[in-house]
Amino acid sequence: MKILILHVIIAIMVSLPLCSVCLAQDYIDKYLPDDATARFGKGFAFDFAYSPDGKQIAVASTIGVWLYDTQTKLEKNFLTGHKGYVKEIVFNPNGETFVSIGGGVLNSPYDPAEAKLWNLKSEELISFLIEITDPLDESKISSVVFSPDGKTVAIALNDSTIRLFDGITGEPKSTIKGYGYQVLMFSPDSKTIAGSSGEMIRLLNAATGELQTEFAAHANSVKTINYAADGKTIVSHGEDSNVIIWDAETGEFLSIYKSNMKEISSIDYSKDGNSLVVLGSDNTIILWNTHTGEKTKTINSELELYDVQFSPDGKTFACDDDNGTMLLFETVTGALLHQLKMPGVSDYVSDFKYSPDSKTLAVYNGSEIFFWDLNSFEIHSTITDYSDVVGDVIFGPHDKTLVSVDDIVRIWNLGENKLQRKIEAQGNARAIALSSDGKNLAIGTSDNTILLWDAINWNHIRTLEGHTDIVFLVIFSPNGKVVASASYEDTIRIWDVQTGDLQYTFKADISDSRKLLFSPDGRYLVGIVKVEDVTKICTWDIESGELITSTDTEMDVDEFSSMDFSYDGLTIVTTDDKFNVHFWNVATGKRKDIFIPAAKGYDVVFSPDNKTVAIEFSDNALWTSRISLWDIESGELIKTLEGHISDINSIVFSSDGTKLVSACRDSTVILWDLTE
Repeated sequence: MKILILHVIIAIMVSLPLCSVCLAQDYIDKYLPDDATARFGKGFAFDFAYSPDGKQIAVASTIGVWLYDTQTKLEKNFLTGHKGYVKEIVFNPNGETFVSIGGGVLNSPYDPAEAKLWNLKSEELISFLIEITDPLDESKISSVVFSPDGKTVAIALNDSTIRLFDGITGEPKSTIKGYGYQVLMFSPDSKTIAGSSGEMIRLLNAATGELQTEFAAHANSVKTINYAADGKTIVSHGEDSNVIIWDAETGEFLSIYKSNMKEISSIDYSKDGNSLVVLGSDNTIILWNTHTGEKTKTINSELELYDVQFSPDGKTFACDDDNGTMLLFETVTGALLHQLKMPGVSDYVSDFKYSPDSKTLAVYNGSEIFFWDLNSFEIHSTITDYSDVVGDVIFGPHDKTLVSVDDIVRIWNLGENKLQRKIEAQGNARAIALSSDGKNLAIGTSDNTILLWDAINWNHIRTLEGHTDIVFLVIFSPNGKVVASASYEDTIRIWDVQTGDLQYTFKADISDSRKLLFSPDGRYLVGIVKVEDVTKICTWDIESGELITSTDTEMDVDEFSSMDFSYDGLTIVTTDDKFNVHFWNVATGKRKDIFIPAAKGYDVVFSPDNKTVAIEFSDNALWTSRISLWDIESGELIKTLEGHISDINSIVFSSDGTKLVSACRDSTVILWDLTE
């Protein structure tokens, strides 16, 4: 029965048609790094926002800020300059400028540490409001907010300051010192800043920074602050799960909304200030009349809900569930109007935003932004080509295609530099391999299975079952007759491709996809494994299934990072956790007298002619990620390729050695030209 169910699931897997919005074209400035001939993917989108007039959308991604026309959904521009990932977009209410907030601090491109002010009309940089130039500087941005009149932007940092800048020119205005503010909000008249630090709320004069009043608002940290539309009251909620109304002038306690929720997951205040919606961790939704303080509706959901948001006109509110569905409710009655299910097999909603006119709901699922018409409840357009972390990338037959994996398997056409096809499965794809003749594709999944696909007609062939944990590696033997898989259960399994039969199971802790290879002649499987806390290079005979060698590396390292076979099968190259690069004689198991003195690397691969190695090294502390090409005989550096942000997960030479492809945590794939 289980096998039957799996085949039914595979039968409904989507080999999805391509969306009408194509991959970013190479003519977009700064999208292509130097020495690159093509780039695939736009990164992972952390945030997106509509411009106040609704005519543009800005997307904050791992590689920069994308600007789109909301009518055509075509890219208008690509803005770069942050040292790390861009995490958030904040538009000026006057529509003239916006701020992008990015990472770039020590060892983490994720932490927001930089802020840039952009002119929305010219799409040019106005000012670097907050810039981190020292990798040891651990300053972080807690909150960024524009004043309603658009004249000021306030930025709270973890150095207990609030920096005020002109919202149009970016010129510094003043610095307010004291307390570590986590959340900021301007009053509707732009004269007061409400800031939270811990359980306290402080009201500050926006012009002078003078403290007007302060009060303990919650038993635990304050999570949100909202002013009423008339500016007379403040609504706050904290980790104590209380929602409280305060006098915005004096800070006097006025009332408390008693929800009896153990924990509040999300809260939103309607733009007109008439309604408050609170979502609890028990999946209860409560609507409140903010004038009377009375509950107007309680909705008990059997679904697991995560976030809640009012439409700008206040007539509806939306929630996302754990099954990739948006729930749309009417505010007055609390009635469920519609359920918007994401297309394909996606069960994930990452973010959603109403358009300023409340007619469209934009929903991001980690790969596409779907635009739902809220009259017809249909998708009218899509922005695509975002993805999660790209783990592996490989060349297809004759180097005409690339295959990459980032939960979804994507096949890219190198002639047109476009996405040709994508494959989604119920279990996220975690690893890929293509047989040498290009006929079969193997996909390792988070469902503990291996999917075999016909890569010519794109049909599912069979599912290989037996692993009890995520399959993070799959590799074909050179003749394509067997496929090896590795799982976090610490086993390696050998399968017959033709029959799907399991041939052998090896107990081995390899822990990483870059530590297992077939020998070029296909007779052996070689892996770097941990045996009783000792790192060994183990070799198994594929015919007999026996372990024939287990060589102690005798290296003073805790872990090896990667390995590769030379194409003649005589040499193995490895990198370790101290970034050393070593070469090993396959016949003797001893280290070879080859030394590349200046190389540091996490990942390393041989070129097809065995004369060059490509070595990847990422140093997040210095905001660098590079691939260096080294001459093995002379030990000299040939070329350095730079363009990715964060760790590069996979590098592969084309069959003729003239190209190199790399896949990165920045969720893009870059094709490099090695001929110049």
